[in-house]
Amino acid sequence: MTKSSSADKKPRKVLAYSVETNDPEESTIQFATSNAAARRQGADEIGTDFSGVSCRRAQWADQYAGVRYIPAQAYIDAGWWFDCNHCGTRCDSDACRWDEESDTDIPLDLVFDGRVVYCSAECKTGHDAEVSARNAKFEAFKAAAAAAQPGVTFTAFTGGYPYCANSGKFTFPGAQYGGSVSDTENSTELTWWVCAVDKDAWDRFITEPNAA
Repeated sequence: MTKSSSADKKPRKVLAYSVETNDPEESTIQFATSNAAARRQGADEIGTDFSGVSCRRAQWADQYAGVRYIPAQAYIDAGWWFDCNHCGTRCDSDACRWDEESDTDIPLDLVFDGRVVYCSAECKTGHDAEVSARNAKFEAFKAAAAAAQPGVTFTAFTGGYPYCANSGKFTFPGAQYGGSVSDTENSTELTWWVCAVDKDAWDRFITEPNAA
């Protein structure tokens, strides 16, 4: 009989653990091969030290090891809770709303969408409309910026959902650092900015006939 080498040992199975502090909102699911490893990972994610968290098995989440995320419905079925992704209403397995007509609590008809949950179909529709509106505003912003200063070269744009405002970075002939343009959450007015080093070059650029 020969002694098995370490190479013959099967790798330890990755399991799910719930890492928690005194604040329920800081709880996190970690996947690791041991309680200690999961506890360390969870502490790092929460932003505390090893002694500041507790760790216990979460068998219900084992099936999600190796996948991109745990669905919101799985969390809620396991007793966790989420805020509605649109209005912020607390959503859990016992979530209800008060109905004034019947003078009773009516269970919420939760709508699950991957990582998130909505307290109603209306909230899901409202969220989708908000996403579409912000993305449409972003496309309009890019078009307006290009039309306002067709001579600049845009190097990057940031905007659309989930951003409330939009921005773009650009360069232009004679610039050392370039500049940026932005709008605000409640306005489509464009605000242009260049650093002090490039101000003279910018002033010359925008007065040249071929700049517009």
